[in-house]
Amino acid sequence: MENPPFHTETVRVLHVDDEPQFRDLTSTFLERKRENFEVETAEDAEEALSRIFDRPPDCVVSDYDMPGKNGIEFLKEVRGEFPELPFILFTGKGSEEVASDAITAGVTDYLQKGSGTQGYELLTNRIENAVRARRNAKRAERQDELMRLTEIAGDTGGFELDLETNEVLLTDGARRIVGVSEQKEIRLGEVLEMCHPEDRKRLRESLRRTTENTEQTRGTYRLLKEGESRLLEVLTIPVTEDGDVTKLRGSINDTTDRREYQRKLKQIETLFEHAQDPLFLIDVGESFTVERVNPAYEENTDLSAESIRGKTLHEIFEDSGADMEAKYNECVEKREPLSYDEHLRIGGESTHWETKIAPVVLDGTVEYIVGSTRDITAQRERERELREYETIIHALTDAVYVLDEDGRFTYVNDEFVELTGYDRNTVLGNTPSLIKDEEATEQAEENLGRLLSDDGPDKVTFEVRINPKDGDAIICEDHMGVLPYEGDRFEGSVGTLRDITERKRREHELEKTRELMSEMEKLAGVGAWEYDPEEGDLFLTDGTYTIYGLEPDADLTPEEAFGYYQPEDRELLRECFEDCIETGEPYEVDARLVTEDGEQKRVTVRGNLVEDTPDSGYAVRGYIQDTTERTEQRRKLERKNERLSEFVSIVSHDLRNPLTVAEGRVEMAKEDCDSDHLGHALDAIVRGEELISDLLTLAREGQEVSETETVELAEVAQECWGKVETGEANIEVETDRTVQADRTRLKQLLENLYRNATEHGGEDVTVRVGDIEGGFYVEDDGPGIPEGEHDSVFEAGYTTVESGTGFGLRIVEQVAEAHGWDIRATDGTEGGARFEITGVEDDRRSHLPP
Repeated sequence: MENPPFHTETVRVLHVDDEPQFRDLTSTFLERKRENFEVETAEDAEEALSRIFDRPPDCVVSDYDMPGKNGIEFLKEVRGEFPELPFILFTGKGSEEVASDAITAGVTDYLQKGSGTQGYELLTNRIENAVRARRNAKRAERQDELMRLTEIAGDTGGFELDLETNEVLLTDGARRIVGVSEQKEIRLGEVLEMCHPEDRKRLRESLRRTTENTEQTRGTYRLLKEGESRLLEVLTIPVTEDGDVTKLRGSINDTTDRREYQRKLKQIETLFEHAQDPLFLIDVGESFTVERVNPAYEENTDLSAESIRGKTLHEIFEDSGADMEAKYNECVEKREPLSYDEHLRIGGESTHWETKIAPVVLDGTVEYIVGSTRDITAQRERERELREYETIIHALTDAVYVLDEDGRFTYVNDEFVELTGYDRNTVLGNTPSLIKDEEATEQAEENLGRLLSDDGPDKVTFEVRINPKDGDAIICEDHMGVLPYEGDRFEGSVGTLRDITERKRREHELEKTRELMSEMEKLAGVGAWEYDPEEGDLFLTDGTYTIYGLEPDADLTPEEAFGYYQPEDRELLRECFEDCIETGEPYEVDARLVTEDGEQKRVTVRGNLVEDTPDSGYAVRGYIQDTTERTEQRRKLERKNERLSEFVSIVSHDLRNPLTVAEGRVEMAKEDCDSDHLGHALDAIVRGEELISDLLTLAREGQEVSETETVELAEVAQECWGKVETGEANIEVETDRTVQADRTRLKQLLENLYRNATEHGGEDVTVRVGDIEGGFYVEDDGPGIPEGEHDSVFEAGYTTVESGTGFGLRIVEQVAEAHGWDIRATDGTEGGARFEITGVEDDRRSHLPP
């Protein structure tokens, strides 16, 4: 690009003179003659020096005779710090001595003040010439320096071949490339000797073609330098004089490193594209903007690269952009990788991510941030491309490998070394058979063949068995792709390995669990379901499909599922379902449905609102239970209870009333006459009433205990003894047990055992209540239970005394069973009868039988 015209560039002039009027006149004249001149003034050398050090001007114009330092002394100080700064001595004191001293001190120009404007015209021109000369010199220096830097940075150089003398002139860059010192003169023959023998003839032919056809040529040749071969790209241009080509000029470019650089870029590019983890590249700039994301990022986040490229974090993630930017700022400030979990809302959904980020530093500045993320609700591009992509590899959490065209490892990352247990030196240069058996090796080769086929995929994913150096084999997910290549030459493959051994184990366990749950659902007639209101998705377990009379793989919509219920039940279910979503309250509905085969069933449907689900944030979840058989059993039981109630009514009213009348008549008859028969008749009536009372107890109180309380056993035992006619009998209570029981039913149990003891043991019997393992006992010292009849005493109607009803111990057993306890009859410690009640829970709710 051409330099701008001098008159358009600002020229800053510092004029130093102790006379204010002269300073003003000079400034005015210079700025009037040159619009691009900006003139500052100072009254002495000290003020001028501070101006120069603070902001150096383009030119200094100074008087000689000034207070303090004179113009020569001022000049010497300026030259000590600014040797190239234009300095014009513009003085009214003209002498050869002053002029000589000024030249010795390094003055740029020397002018005497004169009358009129001629002196100012001359001063203007001298300033302009001095500044232009300095600027041109600086440009020339910069151009030379840029040329040298260009040759160094680009591994380039220039040459000129004299076709008449075969003498070759080389620039510094060219000499450095071919390894020739500055002092050495070189000819064409020597240059050819430096080339690989197979390339010499081709180079000669290229030079001849350039000379004859007067057209530029370009070719790549191998240079033998210090025992190694370097690739040189040579551009040759003909130079004509009077129509004849007399010289050839051109450039030399060492492309060896660039070729290697491009090969590495291909590998890294492939890794970026085929990585399982979502990867991203952020341009730091003034604000963090997305530069690039890989396909895995698009798949996992549903954010396309096209839609987010160039956008800031705030624009993409409104709710969490500030938090993300804080992490990125921390990464930039610390210049080190960061790992953290973050909460993001993507597409309206709440997601959690495990993220790793790392800075990319170029020329001492953090230019990019690269990172990997994995959705857990799941861990660079070039240098500028190469270094960025290498940083991306370090951010990956999977094992990465690169194979060459012969199937040998050329690169593995630290995760690969850790996964296999082999050190890096052992792996590199080896084949995958080091970590795979024959079957797994063939599997990988088959998938590689798919990739290389004309209609094959860009990448393949398959499960493979890996044999680490130590320990058991592991199952990995292998994501494989081929390196990009030109023409028909295959250059190798690249891939990642992810250990999924634990995942496969869990999948197996889940499948087994699912099978067991399915069997349990079938046995229990139960099925589960879940509905996502936002997505409209309905999930049903196999048990639910079985209740509907469908195959497990059927796919029902919510409307189809509702359609299996009776119309009135269907509307009730809808209302309960909608209320559950709105209020969050659970619901339970008994309903009727007709299966796919037309069978009518009774079911119980329960639903509950569940929040913080992985997909949409909330769902309605519940279960359905087939209660057809239970409902029928309940109806039968209700009918049975109705009949029992009728029986109880008959016994308590229709039978008891006549006995009451008979008892009254006998009492009246005893007043009219004295007969032993009447006493026996009255005893029979009383016994009948006792039988009726026990029968009613059995009929009314045989149900299970539904509510219990904490009961002090000793207290109840003493209380019950006072309510039974015991005569001269004694009670000994030796327990401190606290039990969970229905107090009324427990008293019934103890009172009946007491009556049994006094009826069979006599009026002087001793009854003892005490603790045993898991419960308590009640025993007496009476005659005991006849041998062989311990199990029969609980049968209805069993008794060994004429006054007994035969139902007392049956009631005792019934009370124990209602509590979920066990009872057995055995011999007492003193030969009497002993009843042991076990399965009793202390100080907590009893575990009642289902």
